[in-house]
Amino acid sequence: MKVLPYLDGEHTVGDIAQALSGEMSVGEVAATLRRLTAMGHLVDGRPDMPEREIAFWDSMNVDPTAAGRGCAESEVTVLGLGNVDTTPIADALERSGLSATVQTAGEDTSGSGGDLSVVVVEDYLDPKLSLLNEAFLAGRHPWLLVKPGGSLLWAGPLLRPGHTGCWECLVQRLAGNRQVERYLLGQRSDSRPLETSRFSLPRNEHTLANLVAGQVTLSLVEKDPTELEGRLLTLDPVSLETEAHVLIRQPQCAACGDPELMTKRDPRPEIGTEHVRSKNDGGYRIESPSETYQRLRKHISPLTGAVSHLKNLCAEENGITYSYSSGHNFAMVKDSMTQLKRNLRGQSGGKGRTDVQARVSALCEAIERYSGLWRGDEPVTRAAYDDLGSDAALHVNELITMSDDQYANRVTWNRDLDCPLHTVPEPFETTRVYDWSTAWSLSRERPRMVPAAYSWFGHPESQSAFFCLIDSNGNASGNSYGEAVLQGFSEIVERDSVAIWWYNRLRRPGLDLDSLHDPYVDMLREFYDGMDRSLWLLDITADLGIPAFTAVSHRRNHPVQDVVIGFGAHLDPQMAAMRALTEVNQFLPTLERRDSEGNTIYFSDDPATLKWWKETTLEQDPWLCPDERQPARRIGDFPEIVSDDMSENVRTCLRRAADNDLEVIALDQSRPEMELPVVKVMVPGMRHFWRRLGPGRLFDVPVRMGWLDKPLEPESLNPKSVFF
Repeated sequence: MKVLPYLDGEHTVGDIAQALSGEMSVGEVAATLRRLTAMGHLVDGRPDMPEREIAFWDSMNVDPTAAGRGCAESEVTVLGLGNVDTTPIADALERSGLSATVQTAGEDTSGSGGDLSVVVVEDYLDPKLSLLNEAFLAGRHPWLLVKPGGSLLWAGPLLRPGHTGCWECLVQRLAGNRQVERYLLGQRSDSRPLETSRFSLPRNEHTLANLVAGQVTLSLVEKDPTELEGRLLTLDPVSLETEAHVLIRQPQCAACGDPELMTKRDPRPEIGTEHVRSKNDGGYRIESPSETYQRLRKHISPLTGAVSHLKNLCAEENGITYSYSSGHNFAMVKDSMTQLKRNLRGQSGGKGRTDVQARVSALCEAIERYSGLWRGDEPVTRAAYDDLGSDAALHVNELITMSDDQYANRVTWNRDLDCPLHTVPEPFETTRVYDWSTAWSLSRERPRMVPAAYSWFGHPESQSAFFCLIDSNGNASGNSYGEAVLQGFSEIVERDSVAIWWYNRLRRPGLDLDSLHDPYVDMLREFYDGMDRSLWLLDITADLGIPAFTAVSHRRNHPVQDVVIGFGAHLDPQMAAMRALTEVNQFLPTLERRDSEGNTIYFSDDPATLKWWKETTLEQDPWLCPDERQPARRIGDFPEIVSDDMSENVRTCLRRAADNDLEVIALDQSRPEMELPVVKVMVPGMRHFWRRLGPGRLFDVPVRMGWLDKPLEPESLNPKSVFF
């Protein structure tokens, strides 16, 4: 401690030894200085800069002398595009000790302008930035985007070729999250960006300029990634709230990556031996929900995210029901107001018995939708079905299972339809040339061609040909391909079982909830009872023998019963039951509010949903209740067919399908940048729970299972259709 007052950059070793000669020997002084130097606390000499700057660089663990030299030797180019003022940025850089050269649009931007370029813009989607991006990539020149106008100030990302994504990677995400602007641009004849940042205040410009100058200085001096490298920072100058938005590098980017990654991909999903680590919350997983969330949360952002937002739908924390919604990044609207409205209102949902599982469920479902979106880089084959043949290709009606009567009466049916989910498309023309995607038959171990318009959201032929209505049945994600296939197949089994039960209005036994031996279920029943609502499960397991359940809850002691239903299927009956119960939970936020007279205030304006809630009663629809003539099933009644090996679970699904002459097909929809395998599982002949009345399982399974003596006629089927 005695030497500390002399460590001020003014005293030499000899000065210190002489000053302390009466208290320490020369050897002790030298040993103390060597020890402090080894610990990184001492540098030799004092740089020629103010004391406060020295203290700053010391706090950053940077040699102040090296920092001063780095600033003096660094050159920064400041370029303005559009009606922007580059002076505040340039002045702030000069005050930081950097040499700043201002360029205007149109001057040489080959990438040789100093050590780094700062590009000040009105809009990050300005088409002129494409040329800059191309030049900077070619010259491997780092550059930083800045937007000083608007209610939020934007700084970054710092784009470093070979290390971060490029401007094209950024545009792909930004444009997808600006759907209204894209629609309005589609109504104009030019490609100029809309003026969305109409105001700019000098004080805001100077605030942003100083922030940027500090980050640029650190980047040039430290040579290490800064807070803006690969990240866009937004600052609200009023609330002072900041938010960081991660730029995701896209390996398949046409500008900075390999655009053939998608076309070169093997259609066969790799399913290896994987040990199940988590099975108490949301499914059989090789990674816990919290680990998955931490890994994927960077994809949530209203600016740069594949998922625009993640919102808790529960108004109050009750510790029992958890429900989240997530927004989609859908860059697929140009001149369709109908499509725009559908995209803006469309949400993915997530449920679970814990908060983190509900969050992960909503997040992964949104990533499924993002990954299943047609972008034009997906490999396709152009051909007619008749040319491909039934051995290679799937006829679309094997997948959508419409009846001849539905096609014959489609115009009248569609005109009077109150729920667009049950729209009947046009008949499939087998001689017409369409796009075909190459999927993989897991059952037959060979490629299978499937209509691209059925496989991808927003494929152009879904409108130009309209031979199918795209749906998410079988779309699934997972921490591995095995997980994703199990999830997708379970969903197909669930909806097939629901369709058979629903449209035939089958009376099915209940499941004894006590047999689950789950404290969470006990709390859930008590919670529903406190809301004066019922809660039970129906066993709707069909011929595949894979457990499937319907959860039903209705409002007691009120003429409007607000009947809520949820579905679940899984190899593990306990998991199938839990999925059905948590899906019912997912609906609660939309109808838990009451007015002063006790009537429900609905948080939904969908006509079909409101009609179901307001008009359905158990008295009119007893098939929603357990059949009292049959003893309640117990969870132990179901054979144990699930394994802790994910690949064995997939093989079990394939065997169950094969035993019923069903083929399981998977289309790989994974995006290279998403780090989450996504597949669309298809099983020709199995039913969606939308109203599709073609011959087959809907009519045959109830007879084969002994539930009906003979198949019902189509006109005898349930007139009510599944409303979601």
